Amino acid sequence: MLVEEAKKRIEYLQEYIRMIENYTPTTMEEEAVYLYVQLESVTKVVQELNKKGYRIGNRKLTTVDVSNIIRAKPKDEMHELAKRMFTKNRKRGSRYW
Repeated sequence: MLVEEAKKRIEYLQEYIRMIENYTPTTMEEEAVYLYVQLESVTKVVQELNKKGYRIGNRKLTTVDVSNIIRAKPKDEMHELAKRMFTKNRKRGSRYW
């Protein structure tokens, strides 16, 4: 790795840490985005949100619900990051199909 690449990576990680530490989710959607940026797994986000008691109507959340939240038009910087990560993860995961 070149020094310039390492510097860019450090800057990216510092910005990531700043965003995570300063973000306070106030809605279920924001909580889903916030958790996805940290966990990078829709399944794990669904499990966490369901543990916290979030529901859509009378039913528990599903991976489709969370995926739809992440794919929606970004509302803030955290959501933009989550959507980029989601798109990247989807491409990586479908590479073998």
